[in-house]
Amino acid sequence: MIGGRGPMVALIGMAGLLLVLALVSGWRGANRLTSRSDDTQAVEEAAATFVEAYGTFDFRDPEAYQQHLLGLTTGSVRSAVLVADIDPAAVGQQRTTSASVSSVEVTALSDHEATASVMSEQTRRTVDAASGALTDERVVQLADCRLLKEAGRWFVAEFHFRSEMPQTGATDP
Repeated sequence: MIGGRGPMVALIGMAGLLLVLALVSGWRGANRLTSRSDDTQAVEEAAATFVEAYGTFDFRDPEAYQQHLLGLTTGSVRSAVLVADIDPAAVGQQRTTSASVSSVEVTALSDHEATASVMSEQTRRTVDAASGALTDERVVQLADCRLLKEAGRWFVAEFHFRSEMPQTGATDP
């Protein structure tokens, strides 16, 4: 009878070991998913913040536009912002624009790089220099962002407009 206990004890020991391994694996998987969810949310917020900043301009404070974008960018986008000048026509036309993001979809995500597709609505207001007439225009824009993670934060490294469509009809609530 003693000889029959050895295989039973070994089997119970193996089952216990497998149970412990399954619990540890499940815990690690849950932690990875939580971390990935946090990164997804951070990418969405960074992309939305950039698109809103990029699409918002006030002729009364043109320098603030560049400074705001610098804090949200890296790589070639940051370099482009550093060397870009404000279009004098925008100031002359008393241009103001505002953008609001309606949706963000993270399309790829790794530990240090991500891509996101952003849909926003932009309102543009200008004053015609000759007539003084105010022009209002609303457009829906779809853009793609490539983001890089630096020092724990996500920054826009590339930015491309995919489309822009005029808004027609009343959309104000």
